[in-house]
Amino acid sequence: MKVSSASTARQMVFLFGARIVLNTAYRIVYPFLPAIARGLDISIASASRLVSLRLLPGLAAPWLGSVGDRKGRRRMIEVALVLFALAGLLVASAGATWAFGAALVLYGFSKVVFDPSIHALLGDIIPYDRRARAIGIVELSWSAAWLFGVPLSGYLIQHFGWKAPWAMLGLLGLAFLLLVRRSLPSDRQPGDARDPAAHAPPAQPWLAILRRPGIVALLAAALLLAFAIELPFIVYGAWLEQSFGLGLTSLGLASAVVGIAEAVAEIGTTLLTDRLGKRRSVLAGLLGLAAGLGLLPRLASHGLVAALGGMVLVVLAFEFAIVSFIPLASEAAPDARALLLSCVVSAMLLGRMAGSFAGGWLWERQVGAISLQAHAGAAAALAAFAVMFLGVREIADPPTP
Repeated sequence: MKVSSASTARQMVFLFGARIVLNTAYRIVYPFLPAIARGLDISIASASRLVSLRLLPGLAAPWLGSVGDRKGRRRMIEVALVLFALAGLLVASAGATWAFGAALVLYGFSKVVFDPSIHALLGDIIPYDRRARAIGIVELSWSAAWLFGVPLSGYLIQHFGWKAPWAMLGLLGLAFLLLVRRSLPSDRQPGDARDPAAHAPPAQPWLAILRRPGIVALLAAALLLAFAIELPFIVYGAWLEQSFGLGLTSLGLASAVVGIAEAVAEIGTTLLTDRLGKRRSVLAGLLGLAAGLGLLPRLASHGLVAALGGMVLVVLAFEFAIVSFIPLASEAAPDARALLLSCVVSAMLLGRMAGSFAGGWLWERQVGAISLQAHAGAAAALAAFAVMFLGVREIADPPTP
């Protein structure tokens, strides 16, 4: 798929904007869960369990990825945006518990379809030696959603009610659907001799992907990486509240610090990963994550500023590792790119689910502290480093400086 530089830049702008919108829907449930619970007239605990519904579609990600490799990138992105818009408009129009639950499932499907499709599209149109820069730019949408989408949603909730952000997101989903249809090129035609997917079976089974060298190690590293970060993050709000007496406003400011750290790491990826090499960058990020998690309890003993500094170190290392990981995975199976990236999504989902469970379980045994979660997370990051170092190789050599 050959496109001009101007066309690629325009496509990335639209994809960046669309991902900010999708990521905003994912992130606003954390700070505004109490407002959502009051709007639905349910407890916060019930609302929290309801929110977990959005994780379930991730289990279907490998199957959806195989569909994406057959149907094409643009079509799957369009499907994701349709599901996303329907979810937002469903909440805005009904506003009942069943509608919010159904919308969360739709949001989950839109996310597990949209993200691998975007990364696969970038793998199709961006050369490998510049791919980390492009993916890093698009991944800035994750922190941008926290820094811009969340405050705007808070303003809408305060002035127009808890359903207002969902109405806005639904309308924006429709707007980006139209922009994607106008800006992205038509999906490749079957039988294009220049397309490696033309020579693959029409439906590459995900089990066959696992038999390729390095793929199991790649997925194991993704699972361990997600497990390592979720262990402390699932309780970091409760930890800051109980250890340092932070209220809701202060917790919001602390979260903004995390968002800024994410943005710095994503910018660092755009500048460094292609030069260092994707595998080296992931390994460096994993070592940094293990070190940051190992130091976190000691830093926390010196007060709030030091604790937040420790969280910043952890977030910087994790974001650098995960954003470098995506372009590495995008070239591990070029003929089934969306399928493999969807398998990565499933592996990370399983890691986050396990980390959430283990982090909460450890919290019950050491309320007010985070040392158990931090040390277990550091061990998981080191295990991911070992798996990557021994089992994963760079698919393409990095350019010579």
